[in-house]
Parts: sequence; C-alpha cells; structure tokens
Amino acid sequence: LTARSLPSIQSDERLQPLLNHLSHSYIGPDYSVQKSTGKISLEQIDALSVKSFPLCMRQLHKALRDNHHLRHGGRMQYGLFLKGIGLTLEQALEFWKREFIRGKVDADKFDKGYAYSIRHSYGKEGKRTDYTPYSCMKIIMSNPPSQGDYHGCPFRHSDPELLKQKLQSYKVPPSGIAQILELVKGMHYQLACQKYFELTHDVDDIGFSLNHPNQYFTESQRLLSGGREMKKELSNAGNSQQKGNSQESMNSNSTPTCSSTTADAELEGLEAYFTED
Repeated sequence: LTARSLPSIQSDERLQPLLNHLSHSYIGPDYSVQKSTGKISLEQIDALSVKSFPLCMRQLHKALRDNHHLRHGGRMQYGLFLKGIGLTLEQALEFWKREFIRGKVDADKFDKGYAYSIRHSYGKEGKRTDYTPYSCMKIIMSNPPSQGDYHGCPFRHSDPELLKQKLQSYKVPPSGIAQILELVKGMHYQLACQKYFELTHDVDDIGFSLNHPNQYFTESQRLLSGGREMKKELSNAGNSQQKGNSQESMNSNSTPTCSSTTADAELEGLEAYFTED
C-alpha cells in the first residue's frame, strides 16, 4: 500500500520539505551527553589521535600540532568532537590556548577572540545550547574545505593521490589502500572509513555501521580495551545483516544524511562565533 502511494506522496508539494528533511536526517546518538567527561587528559590526546581517531579527526589534530592553528571550520569540527569524547570546558580552553599561543596568537588575543566561541560551544554563552559533534554525513555534505582548511571528510574531499600518500604514511597495507580507494571511487565514503577502521584495528568485520566520528572513537576504545570478542559475538548475532542494509542505503548517491534542521540552525548560530580565522 505504501509503495503504491509513493508517486502521489512524492508529487505533493506540501510534503517535499518533509521528505527532503527525512532523507538528510541523522537519527543516531548525538554524543552530547559526556559520560566520560574529564576522564581524558590532555596528555593522552596525541596517542589517542593515532590509535582511536577517525581519519578526519586525526588529520585535524596533526594540522593543529603542525601549524598551531585551525581555521573556523576545523575548530568547529574538531572542537565538538573533542567535547564529545569527554574533554571538559576547562580542558578545551587549555588545549586550544596552549596550541594557539605556540603560533601567532598571544594569550590576550586568544582570550578575546577565541575563548568565547569555545565557551559558547559548551553551552556557557549565548543561547546556552549544548551543541553536538558533527555526524559523518554532516561533515560530508556541508561546508567543503578550501585551500588552507583541514576539516571535512578525507575520503570525500581529498585528492585520491594525496589520500593514498596519507594512508601509506599511516602504514595502511597496499591491498587495504586499494580497497579504500575503490570505495572512494564509488563514492562510498563511510564504507571507506569503515575499511580504514578494520585495517587499523586488525579486524575483518567491525560488526556495526559507522556513521559518526565519535562512534568511531567509542568503538575503537571498546575494542582496544578488550571488546574484540564481544564485537565478534554481536556480529554473529546479526549485526552483519544490519550493516549490509545500511551499506546498501549508503551506496546510493542520494543517501548522505546530516544533522537535523534544528541542529543545523543551532550550528549556524555557533558558526557566527567561529568566523575569525
């Protein structure tokens, strides 16, 4: 009955905004509830970035360490990710200030030009909204990086040759790189990230559908802390079928989904405070 009704539903102009919204909605956990708040020290971040960060966040972390600065797109994407993995507001202020003053930003300029935006992202300024980390589809679908930017999805926004070189530098085996590049060629960016997870964690099947950078981090930490057998059991219990269904959905060019309209509107408010490069 639903299938027979679809043509008439799709032709109803009143429903088009709703249908478009549904096709671009991220409906998983928002990772705004920080169950691990304060459990990650600033000294751990370098090591965590190598073993448990998805490639997009590993790229941002390295750029920040190399350049001692990120433009506003990178600060938003990486800052909210760090918030989601458990950094407190005080830790975040220390982290960003420590790095920026190693570059061209002195302490006074940081306090006046950057600290407010960090407090704002933690819901301590402005409308006091608890901003949530970006989902994969939010990163893939919006605000593409330009020259000098390091945000975005490396599988979506990087030149294939540069992506290949980056994966080689991270010791991904040639056969794995070939698989990743083939998925990228087919525009299966989340599947490419899943393959990167499997290759860097030495597992054959992660047993879940990857759709959020903070999910990547959480699952990595769970696996590295001894959750390998549990993940295999979950996979055998039927998650492989769920993954297959999700992969089929992601394989469609029209599938990329991003945060809800409300979340996007809130993030637009936050972006106003991140516009200074």
